[in-house]
Amino acid sequence: MFRPRTRSFTYALQLAGWLGAAMLPVRGAPAQSADPTPIRRAGAWQSAAADSLVQRAIARRGLQLADSSLLSYRADARGFLAFLAQLGEGVIIPPRVVQSEELALSIAWWQPGRSAQRLVGRRDTTLLPAEVGYYRDRYGVVLDNLPDRIRLGDGQDVRDVPHPLAATAMSQYEYMMGRPVRIRIPGREILVDEVKFRPRDGTRPAAIGSVYLDHETAAVVRLSMTFTRAAILDRRIETLVVTLENGLVREKYWLPRRQEVEVSRGSTWFDIPARGIVRGRWEISNYEVNEQIPPATMVLPRWSSVSRDSLRAHPFDGRVIDALPPDIQVATSEEVVRARVQAEAAVRASLLARPASASVTGRGVSDLVRMTRAEGIAVGLGGAHRSPMGIMVSARGRYGFGDQQVKGQVAVGRVPAFGRVPTLQLFAEREYRDLAMAERAGVTNTLASALFSSDYTTQVDTRALGVLYKRSPTSAFTWRLAAERDAPTVAHASGIVRSFAPTLNAWTLRGGRLEVSGSGGTVPATSSSMRAFWTLSASAGAYTGSVAPVGDPLALPAPGTVFSTRDVRPLVGRAHGMLQLTRPLGGDRALLLQTVAGVAGGRDLPPQWLVFAGGPWSAPGYDWHAIGSRALLSQRLEFRTPVPAPSIPLRRFGKSPPHVTLAPFVQVLGTAAGTAERRTVSGVYPSAGVGMLFFYDLLRADVARGLRNGTWRFSIDIDRSFWGIL
Repeated sequence: MFRPRTRSFTYALQLAGWLGAAMLPVRGAPAQSADPTPIRRAGAWQSAAADSLVQRAIARRGLQLADSSLLSYRADARGFLAFLAQLGEGVIIPPRVVQSEELALSIAWWQPGRSAQRLVGRRDTTLLPAEVGYYRDRYGVVLDNLPDRIRLGDGQDVRDVPHPLAATAMSQYEYMMGRPVRIRIPGREILVDEVKFRPRDGTRPAAIGSVYLDHETAAVVRLSMTFTRAAILDRRIETLVVTLENGLVREKYWLPRRQEVEVSRGSTWFDIPARGIVRGRWEISNYEVNEQIPPATMVLPRWSSVSRDSLRAHPFDGRVIDALPPDIQVATSEEVVRARVQAEAAVRASLLARPASASVTGRGVSDLVRMTRAEGIAVGLGGAHRSPMGIMVSARGRYGFGDQQVKGQVAVGRVPAFGRVPTLQLFAEREYRDLAMAERAGVTNTLASALFSSDYTTQVDTRALGVLYKRSPTSAFTWRLAAERDAPTVAHASGIVRSFAPTLNAWTLRGGRLEVSGSGGTVPATSSSMRAFWTLSASAGAYTGSVAPVGDPLALPAPGTVFSTRDVRPLVGRAHGMLQLTRPLGGDRALLLQTVAGVAGGRDLPPQWLVFAGGPWSAPGYDWHAIGSRALLSQRLEFRTPVPAPSIPLRRFGKSPPHVTLAPFVQVLGTAAGTAERRTVSGVYPSAGVGMLFFYDLLRADVARGLRNGTWRFSIDIDRSFWGIL
């Protein structure tokens, strides 16, 4: 999972960290420190200790507004709202920030329970053409730890859900003691108890989560919750998590310190690996307690805003995209993962999952229509049904008009409550399996195949029966074990301007293959920190088969040709991966380092088990997969800098940035020799070229030259972050 930085703390120390930060200084007062000492204590649902503590918290919640010593307070809040697009399977690939806002809010509260929040600053930036809007309540801070009847998203996401500490909560929720933590501050020790809660009737609208309570006063220190499916009104919502943290002000009052909300949405009828994520965060500070509230503030409504010109004039620091906290940019935050795990442990998964439904499915646009040399034009469609118990039955099929063959998959698996892909799945399939790392988007490859007979796929016809396993929805790796039959493909497509290159002369084999594949990376801790992205695939197989004598590895024999055969028993392994590092240099300039590596070996190594290079990312300036060998290493160095360019008007979406990104690069490929069936001359293959990223950096055009028996090559493609759905 993506993380802003490496974390190896225990759960107790993580908890102690935010509790220590919760000791908020009053404006002008020195900050306090904490010395946490975790205590281990567990409980069971409907425990007397938990019920007693909750009863005290309910009573405290009712009396808090009448606390005669807390007359008023004022504070400042800084907030962020971000809309992110998650494209591709799982939650490992970093999402694209589509739009973000930075907000400034002034808060006033006074007895008897009155408040006024005023938006005094707002700025936004749109990084992709989109029309994004947020519910009004995203622009305000939650005071008093949410009302007794919870409403979120202006009542469109959640409405009238009973609060776990409401006056009637004991009849609707059951509770369990969690793990308390001691916080030491100068002259005082604070014991904070965790109480987990879940609904007595999970079929009704309710919250699930945990609340941390001051053991002495039963005041709320932290509240984190998600909701049962019955509580969520918008059927598109996959995840909805709210976290409220309070800080200790004047060593007496637990007042809002930090608040987060995350809502992720997917499609209800067309299930492709794409979702939108709304993530909001508020940080509240600079408290002034028991000072006179100005009369002009006391006549304001509960929420209001200054004029648009005044919002724009607010003095923010730097650029909004640079100010966006790193963990807002991750695919799934640790807080959301923790809330999911806790909810799944508390109630049945069927009470959390989206309703049972049938949907049209696809891994991307290329599942609907594609063109390759082996299939010609192919069209397909998929469907899936998810039962109330989380069992998903899916099927997809595709028909190629060139090869006149049907490919597809039938699968059954169990989907976790907070997920769209089974973590354990049985499948049977026939697929033209690609053997190497993708070097262009699927849609781009279809257009290039149709217009220029340029197909960047190296495929083998695989029929398989097996199992897929993923430890959790947020795991980086997927395991695949299958019995397989491999056979070569044939170029059936006809080109408009020229013929397609021949397909790989793969061996016909029967056997089994174990594969693990995944992707991951890091989100930078600051705007100047390095961003990393990686992919990795490793496999091992044992096969039997008979093959023809060595000939031209790229050409199948003519029809009617008869050759003697030899028996082979391949016992082989292969690994290949990519690591991409991007180091910001300031002023929108960056240095990109990309490493592509692969190794293959074993007894009777078949052509389809080699590692391949040749294409715009592995070896620019050389023919597609001109190199197939037992080992290779490719290193790219690219410098990116903005240059002025005309801005394109986009009507209601505004206009594109007034610049493009120039990206000169050099690249060196080192390769070992190939095999008798696929001959490759070992050595070094250098390249040089220049790229240009334009239209929000969504499109990239490259011109490159291979400097060792290479050629000039031109390519244009869509940004890699969109390949997962294309």
